[in-house]
Amino acid sequence: MSTKLSLPVLPLDDNVVLPTMVVPLDISSSEARASIEAAQISAEAPGSNENGPQVLLVPRLGGKYAPVGTLAAVEQVGRLPSGEQAAVVRGLSRVRIGVGTTGPGAALWVEGTVLEEPPGGPRAQELAREYRGLAATILQKRGAWQLVDVLQRLNDPSALADSAGYAGYLSLEQRSELLETVDPEQRLERLVGWARDHIAELDVAETIQNDVREGMEKQQREFLLRQQMAAIRKELAELNGKSGDADTEEEDYRARIEAANLPEKVEEAALKEAAKLERTSDASPEVGWIRTWLDTVLEIPWNTRTSVRCPAGSSGPSARRAP
Repeated sequence: MSTKLSLPVLPLDDNVVLPTMVVPLDISSSEARASIEAAQISAEAPGSNENGPQVLLVPRLGGKYAPVGTLAAVEQVGRLPSGEQAAVVRGLSRVRIGVGTTGPGAALWVEGTVLEEPPGGPRAQELAREYRGLAATILQKRGAWQLVDVLQRLNDPSALADSAGYAGYLSLEQRSELLETVDPEQRLERLVGWARDHIAELDVAETIQNDVREGMEKQQREFLLRQQMAAIRKELAELNGKSGDADTEEEDYRARIEAANLPEKVEEAALKEAAKLERTSDASPEVGWIRTWLDTVLEIPWNTRTSVRCPAGSSGPSARRAP
């Protein structure tokens, strides 16, 4: 037989508390304080239950109350280190919200019916094992190894499903949907799908991060190698009695090639020769040949067009690229 309750309502605009969860709640608002005070007054009244102050935590999404709330015990009331008032509550069970009623204090009171969960069968156990593995994967990716141990000790399918209320990747709407779903098997089916989707998102994000990191490392290595090569050329120039800075500037063909806006194939060939020049000793006769070839390529006006008057009767183009 379903249990009927009369409880003060504590609305939650930015949180959803599921049964078994223990969370601190900010009660600095007058609405929240009124609910806690009403619960305390009711618990101290003659003939009250021995469970202490209790409130009904109800998600309020988009200004609308959810049809199902959480019966919660108020375990402690105090102040946060910041000085704000707070209460530690423990979720106990799901409650279907009924009509409004009267009660002590300035809080909103409603009648509620405790929802009884159906027993979990073999399918629920199978889903629990699958979700436990997926949740462990998510926690490992986040480096939360201690929580993995806690997760492995949750054997009850319903408690395991409700532990998802701590999952930061679930939206308020998704957690509210879990609260409204009484059957643990159905809750676990939803969680398995959401966990798979989140793991796929984490894998994509990880791939992108790795690509970005590898690209940055490659650029850094290339920069360091260029700096080292420039320093080596400078040292060699000074050993040969040349001005290191002038010689480095004269030999910096790569920058001149990249700034020359050469045709694609020409630029590719020029960069290849510039790389060969950087690797070739100054004592090699090949250095002079490469420099001469690069100087010639860079002096050609590749992007300049000249007008050419065609002889009478000819059909050639009126403008052609300079050789």
